[in-house]
Amino acid sequence: MARHLSIVLSLLVTAALLLPDTASAGNGFGKHRGKQACSTHARLLRHACLADRMDDFLVHVADCVYVSSAEDERDCKSDAREERAEKGEECADVFDARLELCDLLGEERFDVEFDPADFVDPDDIGDTVAPNPYWPLTEGHTHVILGEGEVTVVTATDEVRDVGGLPCRVIRDLAFEEEEDGGEVEYSAVEVTQDWYAQHINGDTIYCGENTYEIEDGLVDNTDGSFANGTDRARAGFLVRAFPVIGSGDRQEMATDEAEDYVRYENLMTSPSAAEGGDVPAFPCNGNCLQTFEVNPHDPGEAEHKYYRPGDGFVLAAKLADGVPTGEREEVSCIGDSIDVLNDAACGIGDPEALFDALCAWAPEALCLD
Repeated sequence: MARHLSIVLSLLVTAALLLPDTASAGNGFGKHRGKQACSTHARLLRHACLADRMDDFLVHVADCVYVSSAEDERDCKSDAREERAEKGEECADVFDARLELCDLLGEERFDVEFDPADFVDPDDIGDTVAPNPYWPLTEGHTHVILGEGEVTVVTATDEVRDVGGLPCRVIRDLAFEEEEDGGEVEYSAVEVTQDWYAQHINGDTIYCGENTYEIEDGLVDNTDGSFANGTDRARAGFLVRAFPVIGSGDRQEMATDEAEDYVRYENLMTSPSAAEGGDVPAFPCNGNCLQTFEVNPHDPGEAEHKYYRPGDGFVLAAKLADGVPTGEREEVSCIGDSIDVLNDAACGIGDPEALFDALCAWAPEALCLD
């Protein structure tokens, strides 16, 4: 046990040594403003991951010697060692994924400062201000996404929220399992999210943050991924550019170890491949969609090709494993200018009335019908 504690202390000391001497660096971080800020960030987080790995291991072993029976102690400790090894591999994989991101974005700090004066009034979008063609923030804009056994409703509410000084449209994004029981269709919430997006005067859609919670058996299981621009060092990112440049990329969000999705722009005029299932029947690209590659470093090897149809926005997410299409996809079945579009047969919803009731139950202030 003492050896394990010494390893933890060694890791912490090593991490501390990577930081610049405040006496010589002036502001304490000056050394990393240029060439190595991104990779240094990745290295420090690898040390944090390894320290967390050891913390989990020690807690597990502590339970083995106190909570477990004497007969089970050996197996308990074996499980603890196995989990420690798996977590070590995970730390290494996430570190490599973060370094790949540094290769794409460069080593400079992610210290983007957004000026609120450079953002449009969300209520003007779709009226006097043209929406981003790939992510319309027009009030009422609603689309339905169908996946395997799931239906997701995404709708732009009339609410505007100040998030770290930015005027952000509140988007409700609710995912449900759709199941038939005794001839009746039931909808069980699996994820309930408030997304906050702002539109820059140049048309870019900025991701201000989100408040999300995953649901298990009708109860909130976790709030992983939640962040807000300007809170606890979290930063807004670029969800999708209005005029993307092929080969370039952006952080879509930045809340260290919580929300780190990024995007790489791959093609301005294309369609989903045959391996990805081809075009979306309701909204075919016909060679005219923006294709992106979107990744979360916390899920090494997993990614998505997303397709955005100009004027309609997002239409398809095709899952990738190590760069190869898995065949799993989520596609938009219908788009409308209000939540009432759910009544459209094209949406493919088994029981619109039951879905409306489920939406109202989880977002009563925004989605209950009058």
